[in-house]
Amino acid sequence: MPRTLTVDLNRERIHALDADPSSLEVDGSFAVELANHGTASHVHVHLDDALSRVASIGDGNHYVTKGGAETVPVSVDPDGPRPITGTLEVVSGYGAERLEIPIRVVEPETPQHVQVDESLAEVQHHEEEVSLADQLRPAAPAVVAVIGVLCAVLAVLFVNGYAALAIALIAAACTAGSWYYVNR
Repeated sequence: MPRTLTVDLNRERIHALDADPSSLEVDGSFAVELANHGTASHVHVHLDDALSRVASIGDGNHYVTKGGAETVPVSVDPDGPRPITGTLEVVSGYGAERLEIPIRVVEPETPQHVQVDESLAEVQHHEEEVSLADQLRPAAPAVVAVIGVLCAVLAVLFVNGYAALAIALIAAACTAGSWYYVNR
């Protein structure tokens, strides 16, 4: 739905008024844009009795400079009755020109308030949550076992004598211990 109603001032002649669109349907607050195409003008904007039941304009009197624009906010009560049809009137030239624009205020298409369940404020705990350390713990013995096997092979290949045998036995013991821990 359009939220702005444009009223052109002094477009074809002095004090002339034209609205685009020529009527408006809204579901909430909107604005009236007074666009002046000629000499400076005093403009009065007001709502009829029907529209005043759900809407209001702060200051209805406006001075729009030559070639300038002025925005008039129209506040619509979100809790007011719906649908309401009324008229927004724009007057220029001290009453010489009047433009009545039909306005229809309807129910909003989407709710303005979302109901939130109080349980959303509670911290959610999942029993299945496992820390990164707990996830990596089963892999640690396997890594030690692989390193142990690698050390044993390297010791046999590159170290001579009893030292190689001792290193290989220690590595094999580490590997066996890790393997036992993983498979228990």
